[in-house]
Amino acid sequence: MVSRLDASLNAVHNHLQRLQTSTTNIANLNTDGYQSLRLTINEGPTGTTTTTLSTETTPGPLRQELNQDGGMVETPGSNVDLAGEYVKIMTSTQAVKANLKAAATVSELLGEVIDTLA
Repeated sequence: MVSRLDASLNAVHNHLQRLQTSTTNIANLNTDGYQSLRLTINEGPTGTTTTTLSTETTPGPLRQELNQDGGMVETPGSNVDLAGEYVKIMTSTQAVKANLKAAATVSELLGEVIDTLA
């Protein structure tokens, strides 16, 4: 049961990292040339998970702006997908809640086992 508790707490940690990555992306939504971050959660053969942080390389939309000489300049915008980030936030929030509930249940069961043995 301890391994289940570890798995739940590890999942909470991973999804909190995903939430942090999404909030960073949203904070940089209007930053010219910003390339969004992507957090990938990988499951190992023993059930352990690791995270990998990478940069999204797809270019953002080009915005036309006036420069000081009155000419037009194309500036690359951010490639953050706001709708996609909100989906990640909602999914990770629910995953954190579910895994905290699972961890609480395992902790309660361990407490009952200890009480029974004592």
